Amino acid sequence: MKKVIMICALVVATVVHVQAQRQGDREVNPEKMAERMTQRMDEKLDLSEAQEKQINALFLEQANSRKESKDADREAMKAAREAHQQKLEAILTPEQKEKWAAEQKKEGHKAVKKRRKSRRR
Repeated sequence: MKKVIMICALVVATVVHVQAQRQGDREVNPEKMAERMTQRMDEKLDLSEAQEKQINALFLEQANSRKESKDADREAMKAAREAHQQKLEAILTPEQKEKWAAEQKKEGHKAVKKRRKSRRR
C-alpha cells in the first residue's frame, strides 16, 4: 500500500513539474518575441540591415504595447494592428510586401486549421 501511495505521489509531482515548465515556456518577453519575428521576416524577405533594425524596433514597440494593453477592447486592438501594418508596409519594398502578404495568408490558413483541430478534442 505504501508503495502505491509513493508511486502516485511521484507521478503527481512529475506532472505538476512538467506543467509548470510548459507555462514558463509560453511566457516570452517582448525582446525575444520581436527578435523571433524579425528573424522570420528576414528569412522570408531577405531584409537589408536597415530594414532589420527598423522592423525589430517596430515589433518590439508592438510587443510592449500589446503587453500593456492586453485587456483593451477589440476595436483598440484592431486599430493598433492596422497602424502596425501601415508602418511595416512603409519599411518594405513592393516585392517584399507581396511576399509578406502571401506568407501572412498562408499562416492565417494554418491558424484556422489549428483552431478547428483543437476544437475537436
